[in-house]
Amino acid sequence: MHRFIPKTDGDADALLDPTQLEAIKRWTRETLRLRDEAVITVTETACVDPGCPLVETIIAVFDEGMPTRAWRFTRPRAAVTKAMVMQTLATPPETR
Repeated sequence: MHRFIPKTDGDADALLDPTQLEAIKRWTRETLRLRDEAVITVTETACVDPGCPLVETIIAVFDEGMPTRAWRFTRPRAAVTKAMVMQTLATPPETR
């Protein structure tokens, strides 16, 4: 069953904060020591199926000559911290 995930700071625009998006991309680039040419996407998706998280944030890395790598967070983008990014990126990614 899904539960409501409250916003962390009460600000209606917190989930759309572009500085949070840029911070997640910066933390990813630093943690993985990516080249400047590597492309990082941060996507927030919703799911209504039973058993899946209500909101999920996905970091994907596209780098020439390497498979696409992705990591998932079972929380909204606004709730993702630097420590979470560093810890999650230390685990094996999903690859395509």
